Amino acid sequence: MLEVKNTQNGKGLFATASIPAGTVLLKITGKELSFAECVALKENESYCLQVGLTQYVLPDYPFYLSNHSCDPNCGIKDGVNFITIKWVKKGEELQWDYSTSMLERHWTMECKCGTAVCRKQVTDFDLLPTQLKERYIRKGVVMPFILEFLETS
Repeated sequence: MLEVKNTQNGKGLFATASIPAGTVLLKITGKELSFAECVALKENESYCLQVGLTQYVLPDYPFYLSNHSCDPNCGIKDGVNFITIKWVKKGEELQWDYSTSMLERHWTMECKCGTAVCRKQVTDFDLLPTQLKERYIRKGVVMPFILEFLETS
């Protein structure tokens, strides 16, 4: 259902066919890392996926090539499944909002996704506008550790 193709900023994942919302595209696997190990990767730190307050995964191919969008068509369900959250057309890039996996007060990224709702900066989930947080929670694409943290805060 997906293939790797060139984008304006490197490589990305693209749909090889039209895909309905709620489709699991792949299971995310990779090497488990601590926060310190993630930071030690320097410029490759951005490939790390936060899966716990101090736990990360360096994802395997092809997931690590997935790109961010402030208006995503994909997300991560149950912390491991890369899914579509809306209908995706053949040839469309498969993108997710990195903020749905971030709660660390360390890494940010200037966003140039170019969508009408671009926030200009990717930051931690709890810093997103309330309506956007609620929408991602309803869609089930917020990392479980973030939901647990928010419930106890």
